[in-house]
Amino acid sequence: MTITAAEKLRNEMIQSALFTKEELIDTICRGIKANGRSVFICDKHIRETDVARNGGTIRMADEQAAIEFAHSEGFEISYDYNSHGVRCIVFTL
Repeated sequence: MTITAAEKLRNEMIQSALFTKEELIDTICRGIKANGRSVFICDKHIRETDVARNGGTIRMADEQAAIEFAHSEGFEISYDYNSHGVRCIVFTL
C-alpha cells in the first residue's frame, strides 16, 4: 500500500505538533465538563499554540493534529466564529 503525499505530510504535522494528545484531550474534557463544549481560537493570525486552557489557541499548522487527536477519542469537531469574526474549533461529545 502506497502512502500518498498528503498522508505523509499529515503524519509529519501530527508528529511535530507543539502539544501532546493527552494535554489536548485533558483540556477538551475540562471544557466540556464546565461549558458543554471546548473552544479554541484557530485562525490565520494565530502564531502560538496554547492548549493548556479552554479558550486557548491552536495555530493552523497544528489544527490537523488537534482534529486527529480529538476524533480518535470520539469527540465531534465543528467550527464557529467568535464575536470578532475569528474562526474557532469547537469540540463536543
